[in-house]
Amino acid sequence: MSLPVDASRSCADASIAPQGPRRRSSARLRAAASGLGRFVAVLAAVLAGLAHPGAPAQGLDPALLQRIDAFVEREREASRIPGIALAIVDAEGASHVRGFGEDGRGRPIDADTPFPIGSLTKSFTALLVRQASDAGALDVDAPVQRHLPWFRVADEQASRRITLRQLLNQTSGLSRGDGMRALLHDGNHDGASSVEELARGLAELPLQHAPGERYEYSNLNFVLLGAVLEQAMGQPWAALVRERILDPLRMTHSDTDPASARLAGMTRLHRMEFGFPFAEQPRLPPGLAPTGGLVASAHDMASYLRLMIDAGTVDGRRLVSAHSIEQMLAPASPPASARLLGAGFTFRYGEGWFVGPFGAAADARWHLGNLPSFVAWMVLLPATRQAFALLINASTGLPLDDATAVMSRLPLGVANLLRGQPPPTGPSLPQAYRRFNAAAALSLGIFAAAAWLAARARRGLWAWLLPAATLVLFAALSRATGLGPTILIAMAPDLALVLALALGFAGLPLMLRALRFAGRRPARRSLR
Repeated sequence: MSLPVDASRSCADASIAPQGPRRRSSARLRAAASGLGRFVAVLAAVLAGLAHPGAPAQGLDPALLQRIDAFVEREREASRIPGIALAIVDAEGASHVRGFGEDGRGRPIDADTPFPIGSLTKSFTALLVRQASDAGALDVDAPVQRHLPWFRVADEQASRRITLRQLLNQTSGLSRGDGMRALLHDGNHDGASSVEELARGLAELPLQHAPGERYEYSNLNFVLLGAVLEQAMGQPWAALVRERILDPLRMTHSDTDPASARLAGMTRLHRMEFGFPFAEQPRLPPGLAPTGGLVASAHDMASYLRLMIDAGTVDGRRLVSAHSIEQMLAPASPPASARLLGAGFTFRYGEGWFVGPFGAAADARWHLGNLPSFVAWMVLLPATRQAFALLINASTGLPLDDATAVMSRLPLGVANLLRGQPPPTGPSLPQAYRRFNAAAALSLGIFAAAAWLAARARRGLWAWLLPAATLVLFAALSRATGLGPTILIAMAPDLALVLALALGFAGLPLMLRALRFAGRRPARRSLR
């Protein structure tokens, strides 16, 4: 569903002046007329509130905004997050955009500080598809092969059935894991330098499900949409998003090129390891730009969210049809659930938007973009016709709920406060890491003790059992978290280091036994 546009906005500053002959100028009549005017104005405001109970009559409440700011700053300081930017907008034209903390270079975060927004980019790519559909250049129910005759996956029959709508709704059958490997320059996707090259590299990729059968989030869906757009419109994706979205919305602190964005003052990013922030400069393969390549400021995200609230118009000019906005925000995929940054969500996927509850909001449209060094959220609240974006210049890849919970608690808290409910509470990032660090130290101590005992044992069986049991344990952990060795090293190097040390301790008795055995063989030969 789209966010309806209120065509009957009332004038909040209207006043009623007493009328009558000049001779009725006594103080009593003027007072009575003034009181009547105030009564009529209050009555009109009450009636307007009854007619539109979800929309604030006079924009955003300053006291509420102070509570939201205090909550964000409190969470930021408690978790040692260097910088955050927040933008809140409503249907009445009010906005609240501000920064918290600093950018890692000593400069304060402000409304125009650029941040990477990761997978929020998917909504922009979906909007480009819908604009092309409005112009008759694309049919979202057409198969991908109509525009990309060379497109293939491993299943030739399925290749012919995958449609643009299935890509938009994340129901094509492409897997999340393959999309992650593309992000990490892994496997067949290594070195892909363009959207088309990455799309062509899917020819031997098996599908996880039959097309249209079920939801599975994959970056590759929006890579393919980017390739379709480039073919149908005859321009690179970066030029299309600049010409058709960023420039019309006057998103002057947004960029499609991270290198240019850094020169323009993009915040430094920080990966948390063992509880301490380390500056990091993540690299995104150019071919993944349509799925996660945009950089934007909080002020610019406010402009984009207002486009959604106003059903596709900007300054009275239509950028995309109201029907297209409605389709983007409509639930389309089968129901699904997932834990994202330590919080559980149930949802259906629209087109570049998740649809479902968000904190105290029973109905919301939202999306997340993140890597281990940043987090970006955008949330639409249809009931109150409000929206907000929250951009964070630090994160962690540690796959533990307590460690990542603050990154979801921040937007959930803003949503709750906008709905008149208290924000959630939970451990700060340093508190979560203290538990992790203590557990890691204890585990390594146990592995070291086990290795010492196995090395001293007379029977060599223990030297074999300890590393074997450790490998089985690590395989179960990988299956439970969905993180293979390559992804784990890239996303959570602190956890990867702990596991590597544990495996090293486990294998030490076997290594020592092998060295002792190798040392005995030359001695026996010399005796002969």
